[in-house]
Amino acid sequence: MTTESTTIRHSQDDTIRTWNRIAGFSGFAFVVLFIGMGAAIAAGAPAFTDGADELRSWFGDNQGSIAFFNWFTPMVFGFLYLVFGVGLLRRLTTGDTSGGILPRLSFAGIVAQFAVGIVGMSLWAVMSLDPVLEGASDGLLVTLSALDAVVFFALMPWATAMFIIFASVLMIQSRIMPMWLAGLGIVAGVLPVIGGTWIFSGDPDSVVRGIGFIGEVGSMIWVLAASVFLIRSTAD
Repeated sequence: MTTESTTIRHSQDDTIRTWNRIAGFSGFAFVVLFIGMGAAIAAGAPAFTDGADELRSWFGDNQGSIAFFNWFTPMVFGFLYLVFGVGLLRRLTTGDTSGGILPRLSFAGIVAQFAVGIVGMSLWAVMSLDPVLEGASDGLLVTLSALDAVVFFALMPWATAMFIIFASVLMIQSRIMPMWLAGLGIVAGVLPVIGGTWIFSGDPDSVVRGIGFIGEVGSMIWVLAASVFLIRSTAD
């Protein structure tokens, strides 16, 4: 191998390592911001089962936070998650034996998450508008809240599961990342789908919802762990 080709190879390796690290740090930033902002805002949000009065009170009191969060979510959360997801899949495709099917399915999950998130946040934005809070009937307000619950607790888990589960299968194929991380991803992808079924019983405090919450925490741990391995990864 000539000196010139060796230099080019080292330059390519450095570029790949840099992008791996960017993806890893993006994953870290996403989780930190999600917990710090997303969970903080959503933690006190009422469910559709709480009734119209509670919905009017909460959305009226949090109009400013919701407006900012609606802008912040796609511009920052969405961008960071996309960079992490694309970087992770690029890293994992080096061991793909599916002919590109698994990476495409996993990436489709990322796109679906972004689309579902936009729909859900749009419903929040509508419910926080003064004309809706003041003029909408109780039934309409509760219906909007129920639709929001379906988006975030039924559709979002399926989209998340597409990304995490197929990416975890890629981990199993490539052996680039530990098998325990792949196992965690599969479990973390399935549990929120099960947990989201609480909307059919209308009991957000049920054991089923608790199962979903465990899966959501697991998915955050999965993102953090995958980010660590991206940052530490070699240039493959």
